[in-house]
Amino acid sequence: MNIKHFMPYIIKHLEHVVSLLVVFLMLVATALWSGKLFGHDIGSNASPGNNAKATLVRPDNEQMRTLGLPANNDCELTQRDSASWTVTAHDGTDLGVVVSTAPYARHIKGFAGTTPLYLYINTQGHISQIAAAENAETPDFFKRAFEGTAPQWTRKSVVEASHANVDAVSGATYSSKAIIANVQNTLAARSRAESAAAPIPAIGWARTIIVAMVLLTGILITFKWRGHKWLRMVQLLLNVGVLGFWCGQFLSLSLLRGWVANGLDPVTSLPTVLVLGVAVIMPFIKRPHHYCSWVCPYGSLQELAGRLPFPKVHCSPKVYKTMSRIRITVFAIIMLLLWTAFWDIQVLNYEPFSAFMVNSAAPIVMVLACVFVVASCFVPNVWCKCLCPMGQLLNLSEK
Repeated sequence: MNIKHFMPYIIKHLEHVVSLLVVFLMLVATALWSGKLFGHDIGSNASPGNNAKATLVRPDNEQMRTLGLPANNDCELTQRDSASWTVTAHDGTDLGVVVSTAPYARHIKGFAGTTPLYLYINTQGHISQIAAAENAETPDFFKRAFEGTAPQWTRKSVVEASHANVDAVSGATYSSKAIIANVQNTLAARSRAESAAAPIPAIGWARTIIVAMVLLTGILITFKWRGHKWLRMVQLLLNVGVLGFWCGQFLSLSLLRGWVANGLDPVTSLPTVLVLGVAVIMPFIKRPHHYCSWVCPYGSLQELAGRLPFPKVHCSPKVYKTMSRIRITVFAIIMLLLWTAFWDIQVLNYEPFSAFMVNSAAPIVMVLACVFVVASCFVPNVWCKCLCPMGQLLNLSEK
């Protein structure tokens, strides 16, 4: 066997690995300014050997008001253990206890990272109010998740709340399940019941299996039946209907940046991990751009829109080249903003993929998503070709 015959193949794959590494380091750089990497404090925020104290952060005045308590200047918080404070009015009246869920839920992740809460337990042993601590979730999704779950524990005793059957909020599954796990783990720990339920995927095992089947179908079609146009149509419909609207599974720059900064629970995020695995592995087996062409729900929706019987705008190769340059420029600007923390992560909240979460997506995201779908009726896949930062990131990883 002549090794020279395989050298071009080996070199090509090594170049691909290096490209993936470069892309990974680019994502790491976007997370460094936050002071966290894979859920661990770094730099000045790190506190070796004292993780509990590093995690415990006093509620600020706004959070105290949400809990129905006086501001910090009007009452005294005295730390009683590694996760709670006693609250005392200036006249010495005992107001109860504020508990942070952070020490009990370090491993629990929402869509973009941990979702710590503050529980105010009054002197009667009832949960009066719940407030959200700082987190990296998309504000609209988290607000919907919080408003749909938190009231179901309030005005209940700790025992009653620990047995409350609270369901995840449709359209904000990751965030709501993280909130539920935060409260359940904390109440269990406070009741000296340290065992917690085995983790499950955020969308459940049944939907996770269906996601895997849709991904496998796309892989089989690309290898065995690529020339069958009707199968291509079926796959596009599955991507939009199952991966997009039903299961909410897609890749975005916001998601990957959140994973790098805050880590991820491999079981909770299993469906999306499968999607990422397909996106990364397929180019190694001679199927470049597989995610964009055969998986992405929003790309599939644009392609379906392009098949509608509307007059088409025929673009020259020069125009498509210009669109590609615009996408690279937009990607470079976004990465620069993230690297410098000039615009925080809010710049990522306007990727149109979250429009599939129709019950909780921000109105501006819904409008942008619709605009590009309508535009795709006349010019094929406008978002993909001209603006998509996730597509550009995957393209760089395949160089």
